[in-house]
Amino acid sequence: MKKLRLLAVSFDTEIKPWELKRFRGAIARKVGLEHEWFHNHDNSLQSAVHNPQSATEGGLTTVPDDGGEGVRRYHHRYPLIQYKIDTQGRKMRPMLLCLDDCIEEAHHLFSQSDWSVYIGADKHELKIARLHVDKINLNVWEQPFLYRLQKWRALNSDNFRRWQELDGIIERTAFLENILSAHILSFARGVGWELDKRFEIKITKHLKEEWVTYKTVKVLAFTIEFKANVSLPNHIGLGKGAGEGFGVVRRQRLIQKK
Repeated sequence: MKKLRLLAVSFDTEIKPWELKRFRGAIARKVGLEHEWFHNHDNSLQSAVHNPQSATEGGLTTVPDDGGEGVRRYHHRYPLIQYKIDTQGRKMRPMLLCLDDCIEEAHHLFSQSDWSVYIGADKHELKIARLHVDKINLNVWEQPFLYRLQKWRALNSDNFRRWQELDGIIERTAFLENILSAHILSFARGVGWELDKRFEIKITKHLKEEWVTYKTVKVLAFTIEFKANVSLPNHIGLGKGAGEGFGVVRRQRLIQKK
């Protein structure tokens, strides 16, 4: 068992879902690009500068030290600072989620004297709408929990080809269940949780398949419900783009059959 600390902060300003990447870029510039957990780029291999015209990369453009064409490098790790949309009625507010050791990283933002940021060309004055601090017991339990997984980018290019070759819904579901198990293990490794026994995964509903745009490329995303006998905190991300609003986990009420 591991106790996972969690800080979720929603800001009292409205953005559209496609502006979340710009919000991420705005926060990264605000705290300083040397703080890599806020943007997950590897500064040791390149220099990062601000390009206010860059919408696809949230205003972040990279330039190598030799002045040639920049190639973006990333840390291959589970993101401990994540960006979400907090929906309250019809309002969509940006949310910052910090996990475990990266809760202390949040002071780079909250110690700023000026909380104004530019999301695209629009200036936003950030004010805290909701702040939630929690400590979650991560464990493998006897009974399962029910979760909804929103816009889960499950498939890389190789897995997408394999998924297309599968004939039926049973085979495709089993394939996705294996990938989901791997993504949960990636989350566990990222937060330092050593599972002491195996866990079970079962996808119970396929709610939606949709093509979404990620870095100007169309990728397939799934919204599903699944049961798992592991603790997963609300709002964490699983799969590709976990830190950028994809693969958001939400606990659902599990109705026990009589």
